Amino acid sequence: MSERPTIVLLPGLLCDASIWEAQRTALEPYADIRIADFSQLASIETMAHSALAVAEGPLIAIGHSMGARVAMEMVRLAPERIEKLALIDTGVDARREGEEAKRQVMIDLAFAEGMEALADRWLPPMLHEGRTEDQSLLAPLRAMVMRSTPEQHHRQIQALLNRPNVRPHLPNIACPTLVMVGRQDRWSPLAQHEEMASLIPNAELVVIEDSGHMSLLEQPEQVSEALLRFLGFRNDNTRANHAATRGLKPMGEDAAPDRIPDTPLFDRKRSLRGYRINKMAMGLGTPANREAFRENESAYLDRFGLTSEEKEAVMSRNWREMVRLGGNLFFILKISAVDPVRITEIGAHQAGMEHADFLRDRLGKK
Repeated sequence: MSERPTIVLLPGLLCDASIWEAQRTALEPYADIRIADFSQLASIETMAHSALAVAEGPLIAIGHSMGARVAMEMVRLAPERIEKLALIDTGVDARREGEEAKRQVMIDLAFAEGMEALADRWLPPMLHEGRTEDQSLLAPLRAMVMRSTPEQHHRQIQALLNRPNVRPHLPNIACPTLVMVGRQDRWSPLAQHEEMASLIPNAELVVIEDSGHMSLLEQPEQVSEALLRFLGFRNDNTRANHAATRGLKPMGEDAAPDRIPDTPLFDRKRSLRGYRINKMAMGLGTPANREAFRENESAYLDRFGLTSEEKEAVMSRNWREMVRLGGNLFFILKISAVDPVRITEIGAHQAGMEHADFLRDRLGKK
């Protein structure tokens, strides 16, 4: 039996193997590559069963858009078989209000005017706004869409309309998970992926610069480098990290001082520095995680890889230190839902003042 891992690549709506060409080329020296075919299937669950059948034994599931929803369903159906998971430009919620009517317009267009008309309407919003007329990008995408049929489009739209709400299952994903998104993805925006990453215990977030929803083709090198690093096929993190952060370093003691007195600026550097704390705090949005936090706070923090310095700040409720370490009050205030504290006490702590002094000097209360 081959000792090489098996990777299954899971395409999105109207996508075929061609969209994975750059990633297949990058990964195949290290693993056996299988690319799923969902052209004849009409439900996310059926697609997941099909993908699980492409090979026996453990799998690494990498999905884009609809394919990432299939990857999450694979984990739900057979968690023991999924070694690692990568979710690219996707979502977790069920059908949105009004979505069916909008999808029906596109279904009708494909049947009435053909796949070329559908490609011309559907593709531009999927791309970075600056590349909607870039023929080097549009030509292969249009050709791919035109290889499919209105019937395939209809089947896959039905799968998406009947998709499950995956959100409640995210905290149960135990395998290492990469959440990846194009910074300019208008269909599945960055904030959506930040929340996903915060709800999956062993997840990391990578942002692909200068890319919309079709990041596999818009920025193939960035995506491939991030996957190689995540899967452990590359020891050098430099290129993938640069793709995600453009070389920014974590906030340190030698960083430029904040420009507003007594007010830490939550800039991009501090955001990167505080990723672990903020992800941990965002996880407290689920009842199961709140209960885990109450039962064994230290163990809960360890699930998110907090450093000893970060753990000490959280466990001592040192809000000022949490902010210095990159904590965003929008996220870390969720701790107060588990361990109630007045917002004015947090403000006083952040300002380094006694609560009474803070009320008097900052809020004018006696």
